[in-house]
Amino acid sequence: EDRQAMIGNMVAGLSDRLATQGGPASDWARLINAYGVLGDTENAGNIWREAQQVFGTDPAAMEMLRAAAQSAGVAE
Repeated sequence: EDRQAMIGNMVAGLSDRLATQGGPASDWARLINAYGVLGDTENAGNIWREAQQVFGTDPAAMEMLRAAAQSAGVAE
């Protein structure tokens, strides 16, 4: 329980930071992966959709993000 709470807090912190300050594609991918690991496909999908808008013109970023989204089960 404590471990899940700690992970949840870390994920929430990363999510808040990306929402307010932005960040590199690697952080967005990490957040998508984290939500996938937590079984939160709704938030993983939301972050994936937002990341596509932010990084849609960067092929390298999109490749990394797509891999994370596929791993989380929110992209084909």
